[in-house]
Amino acid sequence: MKIKLLFILLNSAFLFGQKPVELKIESLTSVDETKEERTFTINYSITNKTDKTIHFILNPNHLIPVSSGSMNPRVYYKVYENETSIDLNGLFFEKGENIKTSGVMLRHNDSIRIANLNRILEEQKKYIIKNIQELKPNETREYSTTFNWDKNRYFKNDVMEYYIDEKEPHFYELHINLMKEELLSKFSEEEKNEILKDKNFIKGWFTSNKVEINFRE
Repeated sequence: MKIKLLFILLNSAFLFGQKPVELKIESLTSVDETKEERTFTINYSITNKTDKTIHFILNPNHLIPVSSGSMNPRVYYKVYENETSIDLNGLFFEKGENIKTSGVMLRHNDSIRIANLNRILEEQKKYIIKNIQELKPNETREYSTTFNWDKNRYFKNDVMEYYIDEKEPHFYELHINLMKEELLSKFSEEEKNEILKDKNFIKGWFTSNKVEINFRE
């Protein structure tokens, strides 16, 4: 009986230890566009490590800081100085970046307010459906994007101060938070059933390898 129980525990540990998705940084290079601006190009991949087709909700084309929140279906980045994380929101920017924040002004006319809320909800639902990804068994999909640094080294977030020391090594890491119920809560039961039909959704938090990022002069 003890041997059988041990086998079950070991088998369970093996199964839970397997990661269905691998997030990997393939390369991170940089070039100085001007004396005041450095452009980084990152190439990374997402691999289905299972023998089944999987699905997940993710916008893989824009990188955002992990400190900005974990409920956004995008790819997060994290920066380290040696082994210490630097939790900054304004470290990098994308050229031509135009982030639109959805907001609703409170008005006396309830019908207008409800119409605006419904429009925003429909836009959010379209965004989620648009970013449903599919990976075939053992398939690897590669992505590439650029981001910029204005060479500013001093940052202040509330009472926290940071200085990017050019003499210290720095590292860059990616994260993805694959969610299902949290993102599909905006849909009706009928809509959810249609989205989930014949799909194998993967959930979980996945972290890439660390690579060095060039903050040197």
